[in-house]
Amino acid sequence: MNILKAIGAFFVRIGRWIKDTAWVQPLLIVGAIFAVIFSIPSITSWIEGLAEDAKSSEKYYQKFQRSLAGGETSEADKLIADIQDGDAKSSVGDKFFLVFVSEDCSACSESKEAFEELEKRWKSTLAPSSDDLPFKLVSIFTDEETDETTSRETAFQQFLNREGNGEFFSDAALVGRDSYYHLNGHSSESDLDTLEAADPENFLTPTILLIDFSDDYGGVSEVMFGVTGDTKLQKAELLRDCWDHANKFEGKE
Repeated sequence: MNILKAIGAFFVRIGRWIKDTAWVQPLLIVGAIFAVIFSIPSITSWIEGLAEDAKSSEKYYQKFQRSLAGGETSEADKLIADIQDGDAKSSVGDKFFLVFVSEDCSACSESKEAFEELEKRWKSTLAPSSDDLPFKLVSIFTDEETDETTSRETAFQQFLNREGNGEFFSDAALVGRDSYYHLNGHSSESDLDTLEAADPENFLTPTILLIDFSDDYGGVSEVMFGVTGDTKLQKAELLRDCWDHANKFEGKE
């Protein structure tokens, strides 16, 4: 207690000194102003770096984008219908990642690094052990603006509200709950509840689905919300394990 009182008394004396020494106050104000001015370039560089990361992420995902333009006849709607009917096996491939992203999403940028790293090392150090299929990724932007976008409803809201699409997400949530990834404690019940609700106001990005039409699966086979790991290599390894249904994605003996 005596130490705390001494510390308190010290700061009180400083406060009184500043108050009584009027000439110090303008100097402190000027010093604070210069501190703010000199910090502006660093803050600007930081903001520009974030914007550049977001732009790079957006460009990467756009290479694999299925658009919401066209309403019921959009590429995104056709993709979901094809997955449900099993036609995506021929129109897209036997196995592929489907990721829902948005432009202003830092977790999407982190996932982009993982996908990019996995794609780069697909035929070498990160080659899947379960098959020799090619790397495939499909993206849907939840904040895409189309001719169908109105002041009341975004294109993605309309997409979620269309018949059949809501059922797709509720079925995906059921797969997620039954998956070893969830049972091993790597996804939360609340995130899966959000996926099941298909509520555009709360839809999580990135939402990553592994679509697998191999003998043991018939569509959505794994569900993730972002990619964990300390480095982009570790994150890429997690995606590779997802593809292989291995490690965190397999049952424990």
